[in-house]
Amino acid sequence: MNLSVGWIGAGKMGEAMIERLLDGGVAVSVWNRTPEKCAALIERGATAASTPGEAASQQVVFSIVLDDTALKDLYEREDGVLSGSATVWVDCSSVSPSAAKAASEAAAAKGVQFVSAPVSGNPGVVRAGRLIFAVSGPEAGIDAARPFFGVIGRAVHVVGESNQASVVKICTNALLGVLMETLSEVAILGEKSGVKRQDLLNFINDSAVGSPFSAYKTAALVDLDFTPTFTSEAQRKDLRLALSLAENAGASMPLVAATEVEFDRLVISGVGAGLDIASAIAQVALDSEIEISPEN
Repeated sequence: MNLSVGWIGAGKMGEAMIERLLDGGVAVSVWNRTPEKCAALIERGATAASTPGEAASQQVVFSIVLDDTALKDLYEREDGVLSGSATVWVDCSSVSPSAAKAASEAAAAKGVQFVSAPVSGNPGVVRAGRLIFAVSGPEAGIDAARPFFGVIGRAVHVVGESNQASVVKICTNALLGVLMETLSEVAILGEKSGVKRQDLLNFINDSAVGSPFSAYKTAALVDLDFTPTFTSEAQRKDLRLALSLAENAGASMPLVAATEVEFDRLVISGVGAGLDIASAIAQVALDSEIEISPEN
C-alpha cells in the first residue's frame, strides 16, 4: 500500500523523522516556517508545501514545532493546519498539556481528530530507528497514524485518550534533566577525589543505577564534546513545563525545582548556551573550582 502524509516542521528532529518516512517509501508533503530548511528533504524526494494548510492535504498530517506558541500559531493562522483536508492531526511537539488540549479542542471544532504524540530521542536515535512515541487521543486517529509511527520509530506507548501524552513527555524530560545534573555532579566529585571520569562512569554504567542514558552520555562527559543533541535551553524549557504542571496539580518536585535553577544558571552564564545538556558538567566544574579537560 502506498502511503502519503503531510508534515509541518523540519527542524533537526522533524528532518530526521521525514528522512525515515522517505526512506520507507512514504510520500511526504512538507512545510517549514523557514523554507530553506526543506531543501535537503526536497532533494531526497519530499514535496514542498507553501502553507501549513497545503501540507495538511493528506488524510494524516504530522507536526513538530518549538513550543506552545508555535503550536497555537499552526491552527490560528488563516492558512493553518486546520484549513487543509486532513482528518487526523498528529502533533509530536514537546508542549504543555494545556497547549495540547487547546489544539485538540480547535481540531475537534473543525471535525479533525487530534493525536498528541511527543517523542523520546534525538536525531541520531531517529535515524537509527530507535525513536519511541507516547501517544494519546481518539483511537481511530491513533490507528490512522500507526503506519507512520511504524516507519519512523520502534515503539508506540498509548497512554490515554486526551492530552496525557504531553504529561508523559514532560515527566520523562524532567527526569532527564535531573539525571544529567546528577551525573555531572558525581563526575566532578569523583575527579576532585582522584577518580577519572571514564572509570567512574564505566562502573556506574555496569551497576544497577546505570541506564542507556548514562551510557550514551558517557562519551560527552569524558571527552567534553558538547555538540548539541538536546540543548540546555530546551532542557530548561521542559523543566519549567514540569514545574508549571506540578504547581497546577499540587505536586511537590523539589529536585526538579533545584535542577531548573542549575540549568537556568547554565544558560544565563553562557557556559552551556546553545550547547548540549552534557555541558552541565562544565558549570559544575566551574562552581567546584576545578579545570577539566578531555580524557581521551
